[in-house]
Amino acid sequence: MVTPDVYDSISPEKGAEILREWVDPLWRDVPPELEAALQQEVFNPLAAADRVYYLSELEGEAIHDWGRVHDYFHEFVLIDRSAGRITLLVAADD
Repeated sequence: MVTPDVYDSISPEKGAEILREWVDPLWRDVPPELEAALQQEVFNPLAAADRVYYLSELEGEAIHDWGRVHDYFHEFVLIDRSAGRITLLVAADD
């Protein structure tokens, strides 16, 4: 079961580092349109977040039957109090 205790609190900078490592192997030369979309939809909300929670490695029954089809899977919960917003951010290789 996925519960709040499987999320680790991390800094927005650490979140950006994880996501940059995810983007770079897939897109050595990121097309300008994709870079702009990533900046607006991923990196800006991440930088604005007061709190960032990162889903840690799941084990046992918490893993869906097809859960291991991804080589790379990252899930973040972003809390931006000034905007009154909670964002679920998922980055995967599918």
